Amino acid sequence: KERERMESSGSGSGSGSGDGKGERKVLRVLEGADLTPEMLRNNMRADLYPNIKKGVQIRIKSNLMQNAVKRVKLLESYQSGGGKMKVQNVEPVEIQNPEMWRLLNPNASIVHAEKWTVTRGDGDSIKERNYRIHYMKHYTGDAFYVGVMPLSLSGAFASARLSASEWLFS
Repeated sequence: KERERMESSGSGSGSGSGDGKGERKVLRVLEGADLTPEMLRNNMRADLYPNIKKGVQIRIKSNLMQNAVKRVKLLESYQSGGGKMKVQNVEPVEIQNPEMWRLLNPNASIVHAEKWTVTRGDGDSIKERNYRIHYMKHYTGDAFYVGVMPLSLSGAFASARLSASEWLFS
């Protein structure tokens, strides 16, 4: 039930898209990613409770997806003023140059990477942008977090502005 909600959440959370006829497009977010915390993986008793183990994995996936959507919405707000944001397409991508990512995030390893195609705007002024979403695992294996990287020049400027404002006002 939670997985269905996560996959087909509507335009309210920014991760579904409709064609105006009430239909929702199912987006496969984090498909095939193993997000089992090491503490749960190494606990021999955890296998006795597969439903609880599965529930933890679903909650982790749901929270990571929500964090990614919030980050993309924040970057979109720095780029354009209005309109409804929708994630039109999600496709898994190969992790390119993992050594570079290891330098940028020394305490993490990338578990899964996706490319999101996002549209924003109303009427004739619909803009489409691409983002690269990295789901990372902390070196301890028990914490997960999201990295969002815009794939456009305007997105890079928005990301720099956002980083600067977070650094100045935190």
